[in-house]
Amino acid sequence: MDVSIDQLRVLTTLQGLKIPEADFESIEIRLSTWLTAMEQIEAELGPQINATEPIPPVFPREEF
Repeated sequence: MDVSIDQLRVLTTLQGLKIPEADFESIEIRLSTWLTAMEQIEAELGPQINATEPIPPVFPREEF
């Protein structure tokens, strides 16, 4: 999934993030790569992912 720099600008503005203009190209490459990898994982493991609870159980901390 490719994300454009313009889309990143909109997303970061909506989140109230102040990103230096020089960083957008690097973020665009990394986010696009990550989303593409996630699409491939979803294609291979989709049914297994859908059968799994989205949030792992949280166990209380043990007191020492």
